[in-house]
Amino acid sequence: MSKIKLIDLTGKIIGDVDTPKSLLIDKPHNQAIFESVIAENASQRQGTHSTLTKGEVRGGGKKPYAQKHTGNARQGSVRNPHYVGGGVVFGPKPTRNYKLKVNNKVTKLALASAFSEKVKNASIYALDDKANVTKPNTKSISNLLKTLKINNKKILFIFNNDKTEKLVKSADNIDRACAKLVKQVSTKDVLHANFIIAQQSALAALAKVVA
Repeated sequence: MSKIKLIDLTGKIIGDVDTPKSLLIDKPHNQAIFESVIAENASQRQGTHSTLTKGEVRGGGKKPYAQKHTGNARQGSVRNPHYVGGGVVFGPKPTRNYKLKVNNKVTKLALASAFSEKVKNASIYALDDKANVTKPNTKSISNLLKTLKINNKKILFIFNNDKTEKLVKSADNIDRACAKLVKQVSTKDVLHANFIIAQQSALAALAKVVA
């Protein structure tokens, strides 16, 4: 079973922890990862874009010219779609829903696959559960990253519960860093990060999520 280095809040390595079995996959499922990320991107689209149809464009109540004897094709309104400034045929409306359905099993498989790759590449650290701060302290997190020599990388912090709110706020102040609770972590978050620092108990909680 692969080991993950256990660190304290200063960045000192104090031991190793076993990677939960459900977070280790021999062969990552790329198709599941692809579907999961595409679905997440789609769900983030606001869908507020809107165009006007011929009936919604102002003006155009008068025929642009006579029906006959002009040598032109007959036209009823300058708001027809082929006129500049006219309505749009089958244009987007804000009622469109971009969400894509992905089975729960596929979502779990994608998250486990992405996480497994981080473990294999030694791109993850486990943070001791005793690590905490009395008040939000960005400097302590900054020093942690400097000690690990990953302060210029994209970092994903994963915490287990709301009791770590002060740590979450401290980590969120770091440039190129993102702090989330276990229930908020997605496949895209894991893929986007160069390194992951997960609270020790968060690893166990994440294992239950993908089990």
